[in-house]
Formats: sequence, structure tokens, C-alpha cells
Amino acid sequence: MLPDKPFEDALKNQSLGPMLSKAASVECISPVSPRAPDAQMLEELNTKPWYQGEMSRKEAEGLLENDGDFLVRKSTTNPGSFVLTGMHNGQAKHLLLVDPEGTVINKYKN
Repeated sequence: MLPDKPFEDALKNQSLGPMLSKAASVECISPVSPRAPDAQMLEELNTKPWYQGEMSRKEAEGLLENDGDFLVRKSTTNPGSFVLTGMHNGQAKHLLLVDPEGTVINKYKN
């Protein structure tokens, strides 16, 4: 949960992937089957202040307080996938992380 502008920039660049709003079904499953993250990647992610591990949308929304706050979490509905959750205009938004070819991102890269 770092107040900054990256989340607002991600919202402006919707070509990065589909945005999941509160109205989206929690039962929605991605058609892409990403590989599960490996132990080394998860160990590295756990050192990042913005990474919160596996949590529900509701739990993530409870951690956001101000516009620009954001976190990255493991998806509970798309195993092996990651979601960027952030506050924008007083409302929580959820972005499934997808690379430019439409593949769900499941590897952390510096």
C-alpha cells in the first residue's frame, strides 16, 4: 500500500488487460491456465512492501485507504495469477495482471 501514481497510470493504460470491477463476478475464471509461481519467486515477492500474498477482493479493499494506494496479491479465483488492487476516485479497482499478448502474468520480473 504505497501512495503513488502507478495505479492511476495503469488505469489509463487499459491495453494492459481487463479491469475487474466490484460488479465483476467473483466466480469468473480466466481462460488462461498460468503455471504456479515457484518458491524462489514467492520468497522474493514476500520481501516487497506492496505484495500481500493470497487474499480475497474484500480483504484487499479493506487495506486501501487513499486514492493511489495499491497492492499486488495472489488471486483466489484464478490460481497462479496476480491482481493489482488499488484505490482510484474513492473506489477499489482490481486489475488481473496480463502481458501484452494476453497471457496472465505469473512471474515477477525486476
